[in-house]
Amino acid sequence: MSLLFSYVKYSEASFPMTGQYTALLLITSVIWVLLWFGYRQNKINDEIKKKEKEERINEKVKRRKKLESLYPTNKKTV
Repeated sequence: MSLLFSYVKYSEASFPMTGQYTALLLITSVIWVLLWFGYRQNKINDEIKKKEKEERINEKVKRRKKLESLYPTNKKTV
């Protein structure tokens, strides 16, 4: 197994961090941070919309029950 990697010299195995790679790393990091902020804000908005939807549904149910109590149905037994 060591013969397989024996042709790689130590001096050739280095990775020079030039300005282009630094800029690429910085841009990529900024994009990931912005995506994370967007995801978090979207999650917060989804929770708010879910609460509003539940409140609207509960209000409709209350109105329906109130109307049903004002006009009771007459059930005839045969």
